[in-house]
Amino acid sequence: MIGNTTAPASAPPDTAPTAIPELNEAAPQASAQGYRRPVRLLLWGAGPAHLRFLQSLQKAPIPHAKVTLLTPHSQVFSPRMLAGFMANAHAISKCLTDIEPLLQGSKVRWAGRQGRAMDAASRTVLLDDRQVMDYDVLSINIGPQPHREAVERAMPGAREHALFVPPLEGFVNVWPKVCDMGRSRALRVAVVGHCTVGFELALAVRQRMPTAAVTWVPAPQEPPPDYSDALHQRMLAAMRAQRVTVLYEPVAALERDDVVLASGARLACDVPLLVLSQSTPAWLHDTGLADSAEGAMSLGQHILTDTHERSTSHPEVFFVQQDSSVLAHNLRAAMNAELAQLRPLPTPGVRFLYAGSQHALLSWRTHCAQGRFVGWLKQYFKG
Repeated sequence: MIGNTTAPASAPPDTAPTAIPELNEAAPQASAQGYRRPVRLLLWGAGPAHLRFLQSLQKAPIPHAKVTLLTPHSQVFSPRMLAGFMANAHAISKCLTDIEPLLQGSKVRWAGRQGRAMDAASRTVLLDDRQVMDYDVLSINIGPQPHREAVERAMPGAREHALFVPPLEGFVNVWPKVCDMGRSRALRVAVVGHCTVGFELALAVRQRMPTAAVTWVPAPQEPPPDYSDALHQRMLAAMRAQRVTVLYEPVAALERDDVVLASGARLACDVPLLVLSQSTPAWLHDTGLADSAEGAMSLGQHILTDTHERSTSHPEVFFVQQDSSVLAHNLRAAMNAELAQLRPLPTPGVRFLYAGSQHALLSWRTHCAQGRFVGWLKQYFKG
């Protein structure tokens, strides 16, 4: 794949160790001079939830917080605009967020490196240049990062033949080359993807390549809590209307020109897209954080979190894979040791799904709607 954007130079991490208070202790008391020991907050990744938090810091800084953003990217691609970008409805410039303007006036330090590992016991993160960063509170919002070894074990040939959609920084550079191939001949594209994300991207491929043979193969991952049968039936109807084939059979292997299914049947395929939206990186195995068991169904480890998006074993660690409406508030509460003010995740609200040119699906509990008007609402509220 195309490499990521050039990482900006990073400043050396703080090396002076300080005492680390437990999150369930009282907040550090101000001295007679009004001094309060700084709390070191490390934001690992520039996902949507962290971008929200950075925006909040510009409006209301936390005086006693020493905040560091750990990401090698100067621009971040918005996951919610991926289907529109693939369908050629959004220029890439409209899908990118510049990091530097979000740091202006907030006193947030930008460490332009990549995190490679972490140790929950010592509260440290190892960077790709072998430096070590300490933290009091850690928030991880890196987005899906495939555990490629686990994927290869579940689908032999994936690393050689498949195009991994996450991480997005590489995929958005490769996708235009796939589209160039599609202009010279009719491609056979298989989207192996988890429920709603795979659905959106299969329809985006159809929109961008009207002559392509597009097949959606839902990956064997757990659906989200708000995934209703009514929504599923609407999705299938949209697939039929736009000539996208749906195959409910696990993928056993990937070969140069075929997707091999569990039954032994073969699906002719030029471009297999792996849309593993729940996948997590290999380094999670040795963090010390409580996680789920690894297996073919999960395609990697998953951090176990409570209703406040904190690790169940290490409450000073927050983990959000995509976006969160409560993380910004909860990070402030944690740094102020006001844990009674933590907000739980709200019940799922209205969900918008890309469903083709100017069309969208709307899902709320067991209710669904679709059409151009819903597409306008999606554009107005979500982009």
